[in-house]
Amino acid sequence: MQFGFLLPNLLSPISHATALKISARLAEAVGFHSIWATDHVLMPEAYPQYGEGTEAISTLAYLSAITQRVSLGLSVLVLPMRNPIVVAKQLASVAHLSGRELIVGVGVGWNADEYGYLNADFKQRGKRVDEYVTILRKLWCDKKPEHEGTYSFSGATFSPHLKSPPPIWIGGESDAAVRRTARIGDGFHPNLRSDQDYAAQVRRIRELSEGRAITMSLRTVLDLHDGPAAAIDQLGQLREAGLQYPVVGFKHETLSDLVSGIETFGRDVIPALRE
Repeated sequence: MQFGFLLPNLLSPISHATALKISARLAEAVGFHSIWATDHVLMPEAYPQYGEGTEAISTLAYLSAITQRVSLGLSVLVLPMRNPIVVAKQLASVAHLSGRELIVGVGVGWNADEYGYLNADFKQRGKRVDEYVTILRKLWCDKKPEHEGTYSFSGATFSPHLKSPPPIWIGGESDAAVRRTARIGDGFHPNLRSDQDYAAQVRRIRELSEGRAITMSLRTVLDLHDGPAAAIDQLGQLREAGLQYPVVGFKHETLSDLVSGIETFGRDVIPALRE
């Protein structure tokens, strides 16, 4: 089992440079395999926790320069509201310049207002995410990339060239996300919800994917104020259900809270669950 750490770049009362730097370095030091940034760009004021913080890709670029070994992840990029050609260039550049593994979680998002602000088509987001994943892979993998669709290109040169393309993990908990993972995903990366049958989702993906290798992940926020036992039990049960790569954050109000959560997880939870 591998472990990712959810950075406080969004959904946090401390989404500032000091907290990002300290938490990323500490997560690396205590044994996390990767650090993950959350994506939203311009949210309506009814959701301030999603609007206050730093942009996901540039956050990873910044932190790659001040950490040593951790992989970099996106949990998750709302791909259909972005220009996929620009995204492909940004992500290839981060992977190339950092020399790190980059894991690209993508999802369709849920806020129609944010799509509207970015002049993106909310109603077509399912079709667009499928097409945009294809565009990313063509630009990363093909010597002479060509595409005809929402974005069209041919006779173009793309760089930097990567030895292997970043794996694309599909975010979301819906049946559509499960089917999309089985069809085109390198990983499954839902938010963990209380009413979710994770084991059934894993089985369904395995059935539909016909033996294709897919990493089973999830995103969750843990409360370690009462100690690590509950987290060890919960993640252990999920491992029995097929979980391979949890990406976790910690409930916090201050940087001290967050540091305590990272240290507890590294000291007590990772050793208890590491294979």
